[in-house]
Order: sequence, then structure tokens, then C-alpha cells
Amino acid sequence: MLLSVIVSALINNFITEKAIHKVLPKNRFFSIIIASLLGFIFPTCDCGIIPIVRRLLMKGIPLHTAIAFMLAAPIMNPVAATATLYAFRMNINMVFFRLGTAVFIACLVGIIIDFFFSRNELKFGNTQHHTCSCCSHMTDDDSIHHHSSGDKIINTIRDASNEFFEMGKYLLWGAMLGSLSQVILTREILLSVGQNSILSIGVMMVFAFFISVCSAADAFIAASFSSSFSLGSLVAFMVFGPMIDVKNLLMLLHTFKLRFVFWLTFIVVTLCACSAYMINHI
Repeated sequence: MLLSVIVSALINNFITEKAIHKVLPKNRFFSIIIASLLGFIFPTCDCGIIPIVRRLLMKGIPLHTAIAFMLAAPIMNPVAATATLYAFRMNINMVFFRLGTAVFIACLVGIIIDFFFSRNELKFGNTQHHTCSCCSHMTDDDSIHHHSSGDKIINTIRDASNEFFEMGKYLLWGAMLGSLSQVILTREILLSVGQNSILSIGVMMVFAFFISVCSAADAFIAASFSSSFSLGSLVAFMVFGPMIDVKNLLMLLHTFKLRFVFWLTFIVVTLCACSAYMINHI
């Protein structure tokens, strides 16, 4: 979370909207695909991805591109991919299933969002409010160009601090609920439905939602169930958890409009469950 808010603050103070749009592909479908793969070179954990995405949206990144990045980046993270390979004893097929499913869902969600939602779904709008009255009339690009390097560093520290305490409370609440669920949802309860092709998927997705484990560590939990649960349900656990879990949902509700969060969650749940079901029948 701390690293993510620092990245978010650096984006706000050192990168202009024009620079972002120069790098971003003009074709919307191509930009969605590129965004879903950016986790390889821009690794971030699911615990801190939302502050970065919010800042990118404030900089004018299209909603569909930002959401594709948000969903896929924590899973495409090289650390998460390596952990998956190690947890499943060098089984490269499991890595391909996890990463491939994540990219497929992220791209499809991005395309769906492009058709049904406007760019501005942030709860507090898509512009940043400046506390300094002398800059209140400036755009982001104007303020970046007019501030000295010293001002930018000070503003970066200030922005990172504010965002850390703003988003951190939702992370803490999510972690607390996740810890509680790990006590309530015992292994015996999960194993009783492990081999049912449909029920196992639902159980592992619910399990992933409530325990809210980091995307770099969830593969080891999934591997511990590999002898008792279907392949599709294990993939669903490792894909759905980093995309939507308790702590992420709380931060999403704080950042985005309620209607958007509802439909985003519904779409991700549906696509993840369908993908896992298809994997079970390969």
C-alpha cells in the first residue's frame, strides 16, 4: 500500500496528461490489451492498485483501460507468477491457466465497460482539488510545469501521506474481516464440496473474497487444496481474489460510484465462474 501511494503521488506530480496519452495506444481495444499486460513491467500488489488507478483516471486515462490494468496487474505481477510456479511445484500449466484467465477476464471486462459506462465513474469526479489557492485555477499539466523540482517532491510526499491514510483504513478493515473469515471458514467445511464441478468454484471464490490474501501469497493456499479441489476452482480462487475481495471492495466503494462497483463486481464474478467451469471441462 505504501509503495502504491508513492507511485500514485509520483504520477500526479511528475507525469502530465499529455505524456500519458502519447504512450497510450489510440485504438481502444489495443489499449485494453496493453493495459492488461502492464503488470509484467509495472508490478503492483492488489492491496495498493486502486490508488494508482484512481490517479490514472484523474490524469485522463480511459475508464476501460484503467480497469483492465486494475484487474490484471496484481496477477500479471512477476512475483505472483513466480510464486504460482513455485507453489505448484514447477507446474507451468497452472501459471498459464492463472495468467491467461486473468488477461481474458480483464480484457473482456474492459470491453464491456467501454460499451456501457462513461469515463467519469469516480465518486469524487475526475479532477484533483488543489489545496493551494494560487494553483486552484491551473490544470494538472499547468501545475506540473510551473512547480519547481523541490515543490514537486514536497507535493509528492504530501499526496502520498494523505492517500495512505485515506485508503489505509479500508485496507485495515478488509484485513480484519479477512482474518475473521479465516477463523470461521475451516478447512473441513471447504473440503466437503471440493470435487463438485460447480459448487467447488463458488466455494473457492467466496473463500478468496473473504480471506483477502495478497496476490503474491494466495497460490500457496490454493496449492494446499490441490488434491481436494477441482482445477477450475483453484484457478478461480487465484484469479478472483486479487480482482475482488473484501479489502478491495471497500476501497472500490470509497473510490467509485456504487452503481459502477455493483456492475463491475457482477461482471467479474460471472466471467470468473464461467472461465473456471470451462477449465474444469477441458
